[in-house]
Amino acid sequence: MKKLYIDATLPLRWGPHPPVGIPRVETALIRQALRWKASPIGFFTVDAWGRGQMLDEAELRYLRQLVDGELPQPVEGEESSYPARLWKVLSIMRAAPFAFGREFDRVAAIFLSGSEKRRGLKFQLSKTAIRLFKIMKSALRPSRLDSKDPLKDEGAICFLSSASVHELASRKVVQKARSGIFTLMHDLIPIDFPQFVGPHHARGFVRNTAWQLENSHLLVCVSKYTADRVRCHARTSNTGRVPNVAVAPPGAFLKEGVADRGMPVERPSQGRKSVLYCSTIEIRKNHILLLKVWHRLLPLLGDRLPTLVLCGRWGWMYEELVAFMAQHPELGEHVQFRSNLSDRQLAELYRDAEFSVYPSAVEGWGLGAAECLDFGLPVLISDAPSLAEATQGLMPTLPARDVEAWCAAVAKACTDPAWLGELREVIASRYRPIRERDFFAAIVDHVAALGSSEAGCRPRGPGPVAPDFMASDPMAPNLMVIEARQQSEQING
Repeated sequence: MKKLYIDATLPLRWGPHPPVGIPRVETALIRQALRWKASPIGFFTVDAWGRGQMLDEAELRYLRQLVDGELPQPVEGEESSYPARLWKVLSIMRAAPFAFGREFDRVAAIFLSGSEKRRGLKFQLSKTAIRLFKIMKSALRPSRLDSKDPLKDEGAICFLSSASVHELASRKVVQKARSGIFTLMHDLIPIDFPQFVGPHHARGFVRNTAWQLENSHLLVCVSKYTADRVRCHARTSNTGRVPNVAVAPPGAFLKEGVADRGMPVERPSQGRKSVLYCSTIEIRKNHILLLKVWHRLLPLLGDRLPTLVLCGRWGWMYEELVAFMAQHPELGEHVQFRSNLSDRQLAELYRDAEFSVYPSAVEGWGLGAAECLDFGLPVLISDAPSLAEATQGLMPTLPARDVEAWCAAVAKACTDPAWLGELREVIASRYRPIRERDFFAAIVDHVAALGSSEAGCRPRGPGPVAPDFMASDPMAPNLMVIEARQQSEQING
């Protein structure tokens, strides 16, 4: 196998705050690459001109602390004074060998201002202060001597992070990499479902995906569903070459991560009275369906209806959600919004919940759904294909837009503890967690299978795929929905 280099640009730009979604997956990849003993691995970043630069020893030490969650973060401690919080944020930035990206600015500004929706004068002033400090820090930072660029090494294979792909594609770097390149493909949602994202993001995603198809030797997809979409898109795109497409399901990583940091993974829980949905709060995630369900069930179930905890950062196009809450103020006592949580706080929410819900319209993988099963938590999922993959075909599946079906299933989960007990037993006996090391080992195997860089450019068949985790009885989820409807009819009299 050629020398393997891993691009750490994304976690270094993300900075020391809890990773979510794509950053969590790439952070896990880098964490396991740092621990990998089977063969030497190099680590680098990509600058704005598309040049790779190897990390020095001090930067590597910082990267290890970062991905292991050992650095101070701008979370918790919101009750302290504004000057104390500002000092904490500036200290975090001063200690870093790199300038963080815009997402850190936003998270830190939320920590300073308390504005979870990223709005208001205090939030904007806090974000401005953070960016001014970044400018001063960058101006005072000594320039580094030129180091080896692994992208120019013909005997190397380099992983490029999503952050670097974006930079290389948006700046239209003319110089082609001489090394082999592989990237992670999380989804094609902005191409297949542009109505769920902003126009600017959709255009950028189309450009980035075209760059990956043109320049990558291997595309590692997080699910079979995503791999199928990537192959279909590659066949219909006007590209002169088709990279290899492989699958490496990423698992979940949260429970394993908190255990690695010495946090208790199990604790007794009394009176489970919450239902959890952990995802970015945006239109694609379909939170509005849950609000409609809770609004309908509240007069029917009363105190038996648990609190709905919507945990995640505020994204885009959530105006309908805010309007619905304003129109139905009685939901205020039964719906909670939680943002900017540490991994420990998030793990506690999973442990304390009665069950979870995941009605997302479409997913590339479904990290939050997989996290549920890692914690032994039953989850009702939508019929987005990748969610069945992420939960290994073990959980009840409902149409994403069918409010009646969701009302029936949620009502059954709230009033039938035996059914929830059966689902927990299914998880305990049949769920197979995907560990971080297994995820990284699968990627290494796919990279090794490329052989020479020339072989990596040739079209080939579908390639290795993930194990088939689907339930032996494909009709089982539908039977669960039928039972839930019957339960709802009994509740309604």
